[in-house]
Amino acid sequence: MKWKKTAAVGSVLLSLQLVLSGCWFSNASDNKVVKTDSGKTETASLIPNANDSDYQSLQPKEADPTRGYIQYGPKNRVDMDQLELGLMNLSKSVYSTKDYVFQSGQYMTESTINSILYRRGQEPHKNVPGINPALGKGNNIVNQSKSSPKYINYVLEQDYLKKNNKGQYKIAGLSIAVSLNSVYADNINYNGKIYPISENLNRAKVKAWGKAHAGQILQRIRNLHSDLQNVPIFMTLYMTAAPQSYVPGDFFATAEVPSGSTTVSKWTNVDEHHVLFPSNTATSHYKEDLQKFNQVKSLVQKYYPDYVGVIGKAYYRNKQLSDLTLDINFNKFVDETEMLSFTNYVTSLVKDRIPFSHSLPIHIYITTGSVPEALIERTSSMDEPYVHIFQH
Repeated sequence: MKWKKTAAVGSVLLSLQLVLSGCWFSNASDNKVVKTDSGKTETASLIPNANDSDYQSLQPKEADPTRGYIQYGPKNRVDMDQLELGLMNLSKSVYSTKDYVFQSGQYMTESTINSILYRRGQEPHKNVPGINPALGKGNNIVNQSKSSPKYINYVLEQDYLKKNNKGQYKIAGLSIAVSLNSVYADNINYNGKIYPISENLNRAKVKAWGKAHAGQILQRIRNLHSDLQNVPIFMTLYMTAAPQSYVPGDFFATAEVPSGSTTVSKWTNVDEHHVLFPSNTATSHYKEDLQKFNQVKSLVQKYYPDYVGVIGKAYYRNKQLSDLTLDINFNKFVDETEMLSFTNYVTSLVKDRIPFSHSLPIHIYITTGSVPEALIERTSSMDEPYVHIFQH
């Protein structure tokens, strides 16, 4: 098996920060990104991809206009991550990683996103109507909000560029994810007090509403900039999970909008599901895989029956289990030698005793409270599991 031992987590995070802050970019070539309106170019660094299945990325010299703004959209961090990474993965079917480079959204601003998220009738600028439903019936704003929940919580943009015959990168395609609520959670200010509300929504109704209103969002995006009027736009619809969910929500529909078009003519359904083990959903719909998970859980907990919790996060694509993450957490302190022995034990289970197919990618995170202790991974291409020990 492959072993790797690292210094404290803080050092790992510092290394990542150095990369992201630009120190590593000194080895990356500067490239020109052309803007249609003025014909002027801006400089950006091209970041190499790790492999051919990933995009090379363009990192602008200036900050992205909506960097970090997604945290005010979906109420769950796992949804934020899935929205961004899931949109990129879906985009690969439209924008080849060989022909396009990725750039985070450069056209939508916070004010653009807000203009979409406002309720109709509640907009600060009446000439730009909000797309979320108007307030409903009720004797105060709290009841009016409950009776007419908001459906959209965020709109995410990703840009895909190609190099032209002058060697300059130019926008060649756009991907958009419209994030919709499965639970309408909000804090309403009424008479100087904050009233939290949480309303479970009818998923079928939300999905239909999202498809019906996506065209309005598309038209606004086309009008943002002349760059966007004649490029294909890949539209996707995403349903967030509940605010406290351990697993994210799912993309449920995509549409390829040709250059110049301002309408969505056809939706393609996406069959993907993130499922928590154990859960009622797993018991009802994924009983066979839940039984396998329970076998693994039982084997893991034999080592420390009273101190170890295990949950699973399964990803299904086209009704097939495609990825599995196991979170193993200690609720008591164990010393380094105990943790090393336990990691060895779990690794041996991955090698020989886990009942899932060897073709299934498995990721195991071992923690004590919120402190990471070890990572174990296995994919179909590995002869031995990969093991990563965190040293504190």
